[in-house]
Amino acid sequence: MNYKTRLTLLFVGLFFFVLSSILVFIYISYSEFRRDEFFARLREKSFNTAKLLIDVKEIDIGLLKIIDQNSINKMYDEKILIFDEQNTLIYSSLDDEKIPYSLKTIEQIRKRADKYYVDDDGDEVVGVHYTGQGHDYVVLASAYDTYGISKLENLKTLVIIALVLGTLLIAISSYYYIRQVFRPIDALNSSIQTIGENNLHEFIPVNGRKNRDELDQLAVNYNQMLGRLFKAFESQRAFVRNAAHELKTPLALIHGKLDRLDELAGPQNPEMQVLLTSLEQDVDSQADLVESLLLIQRLQSQLPVNTAKVRIDESLYESVKDVNETFPQQAVKIDIESSIKTEDQLTVVGNTLLLKICFRNLIANAAMYASTPELNIKISEEGHGLQLTFVNAGDDPIPDTRIFEPFYRQTQQQEKPGHGLGLSIVKQIIELMNGTVAYYFESEKHHFQITIPHT
Repeated sequence: MNYKTRLTLLFVGLFFFVLSSILVFIYISYSEFRRDEFFARLREKSFNTAKLLIDVKEIDIGLLKIIDQNSINKMYDEKILIFDEQNTLIYSSLDDEKIPYSLKTIEQIRKRADKYYVDDDGDEVVGVHYTGQGHDYVVLASAYDTYGISKLENLKTLVIIALVLGTLLIAISSYYYIRQVFRPIDALNSSIQTIGENNLHEFIPVNGRKNRDELDQLAVNYNQMLGRLFKAFESQRAFVRNAAHELKTPLALIHGKLDRLDELAGPQNPEMQVLLTSLEQDVDSQADLVESLLLIQRLQSQLPVNTAKVRIDESLYESVKDVNETFPQQAVKIDIESSIKTEDQLTVVGNTLLLKICFRNLIANAAMYASTPELNIKISEEGHGLQLTFVNAGDDPIPDTRIFEPFYRQTQQQEKPGHGLGLSIVKQIIELMNGTVAYYFESEKHHFQITIPHT
């Protein structure tokens, strides 16, 4: 999960928590206000009814019922009960409906003053202690707050809608705002991704205004680091280039002197001949190493190369012929897929010389290290390009994470000729031509798979 998503979720979560807390507080506050207001109305109704019954002599029970039933302030499902000092019911506003109560509840009201509760039917009940004409009375009044409950339900609906819409709005706003904030960072990241070891001189563009922000300063510091890395890489490449050039001349001189010694020794000195042959092989090996280092240096510099249409099969046959001069025992079989029927299907755009170097390295690699002197090369179509698979027998797989590293060689191959640069050169040549190279080990065989686009 990236930072943009995490920050968006964080903002939405905080907003949801704050907004829900406020809305819940409003809902609970209104709910308590409605309850207190309704209980106050019930309490007032209880006192008024008790006062009319007990203190007003002109009003009897029948008249009081008529007044209760026809009052303009009558509440929904309203019921009133009045008990005397012996807890005897002396008045009920409705004969057919009663308020659930117990003698214990009545005694609690008489001793501890007012009591509020909700019965099993959802009606709200208030119990009050009333004193009149020198006697103690307990009044129970209950009703259902239809209007208040309806407003509370409407408020709950509005709270839920406001919470959902508010959360959606802040989610959309946060996502858009955070994207705007991260836009300079995304631009900086895109610029950084385009920079590799071969284009360290391409610095990140920096805003030229005087008041630079933190991102501008980061870009400046990054460019300064690129400058230092560029100098370090250039120094390293210059050293390899100069060292290789300086080594070529003495190696050529040594080779010439060895040829002269070979002539002077003559056939009558076989021990000297063997020694000179071994020295010539060592010098040739070092010369190959120097040439490989120079080639790697040129490939890493990514200098422009001349490209043209190249017939893959022709380059392969020529490479096989070149390698067979050094390894005549190597048997190479080239298999062209039956779906390839035209010359255009065998043609790619690349550099002929570099492709031959690539193919020669793979064929020579099989000749030197394969367990049997057989190499199968399969040419097939793959998307918009050609796929070449080099298959040769082998005993153990090569670690695919290191196989294309320069100078990497397996332990069992240390005694064999070579320097571990061939596959690294293959990879760099193919990537220079916008292709790919892969390795896998299957059925006790090494597979090197190269894909080169047609254009």
